[in-house]
Amino acid sequence: MIAEKIKFFQGYVRVRLTGYAPERFLNLTSSRNILIWDLQYREEHYEFCISIRGFRQLKPLLKKTKTRLLILEKHGFPFWLHRYRKRKLFAAGVTLCLILLFVMSRFIWSIEIEGNGHRTDDVILKYLESVDVYHGIAKSRLDCSEIEELLRSGFDDIIWASAKIQGTRLIISIQENLIANQNLEKPSDLGPSDLVADKEAEIYSILTRQGTPCVEKGSVVKPGDLLVEGRLPIVGDSGEIVSYQYCSTDADILGITLHSYEDSFSLEYEDKIRTGNTHNSYRLMAFQKQLKLPGRTHGFARYDTVVEEHPLKLGENFYLPFVWCKEQAFEYRIQRKTYTEEEARQLAEEKLQEFCKKLKQKGVQILENHVIIVVEGEVCRAAGDLKVIEPIGTRQATEITEVQQEGQHTDESDRDND
Repeated sequence: MIAEKIKFFQGYVRVRLTGYAPERFLNLTSSRNILIWDLQYREEHYEFCISIRGFRQLKPLLKKTKTRLLILEKHGFPFWLHRYRKRKLFAAGVTLCLILLFVMSRFIWSIEIEGNGHRTDDVILKYLESVDVYHGIAKSRLDCSEIEELLRSGFDDIIWASAKIQGTRLIISIQENLIANQNLEKPSDLGPSDLVADKEAEIYSILTRQGTPCVEKGSVVKPGDLLVEGRLPIVGDSGEIVSYQYCSTDADILGITLHSYEDSFSLEYEDKIRTGNTHNSYRLMAFQKQLKLPGRTHGFARYDTVVEEHPLKLGENFYLPFVWCKEQAFEYRIQRKTYTEEEARQLAEEKLQEFCKKLKQKGVQILENHVIIVVEGEVCRAAGDLKVIEPIGTRQATEITEVQQEGQHTDESDRDND
């Protein structure tokens, strides 16, 4: 591919070789490192391609071998430029276009996010805009290492980030930690801190890395109960507590809890029936500004809209600041329908499964499902509890306690009497 582009910009010709000793001519070109390609033998003559520079070196070889060359085709940029040399406006337009392409290549026109599941593209892009990383920013102002650090510090659930520039694209790849307990603050936020229960639960497991555990597997806790204390007692030789060492607790605690679930909906609903009438309109986005093209409106009272965006680009990585948009409007009418009992139960089950899916994405393990679905009159209801295993605990500041040493009270009383 690169060799083809070089040949195009240098220019080359396809020629026909005839005469007394064409084979000797070809041997001489090889010995003098004159490149020829696409050599073919046709009816007692040879045809091949050669660059303009190589063609100019052939005169002594033609004389020595008593051969002749006939130019059949001319290819490449020099011949194209020569063909349009008298069209000054056209040449000026091409030159201006090349200059604009060069200027636009110095900016970022596409920011792509990869690997995000919990955070949407819009959320991450808005955050990047708040730290001055946006569409249209100059490449010279970007520091990929700084962007990676800003993403890790700006989002607690992003544990890894990578930023790289390809052409006019900024590609950001991230990895999220969806299992981490989102209720816990960073240990450094409060200094010495405890973990306390944030809900009623039965302790399923506890792994303490730092701090003093106050519960064990099987313990039943209520909101506010101390789980892990950020205070470590230091015991003297006689067995009494002489002081405390404080720390920020670090522990993984799983508890068996109940999640209440309740949902209801009417059996009557409105369904959209498309009429088959559609309308297409087009618009152009230039430098993040919308330019709506002239055209008639559809006039539909009720309609759905589907927008297709086609970014303009040269190759895979050279994006331009232009987006061609096609907007399709589909007319529909409203038809009132009623769910059958089976359809209502199926819909209620789908909603419950979607609720369970969101819990699992947060690291919650479902043990038992006690949700009952009932169809009564014109309403379908789903209610009950889900018995789950999930991370529990919230962080609070540790109470600082001073240990009174033996004899300290007596010494203070003597000073007061004096």
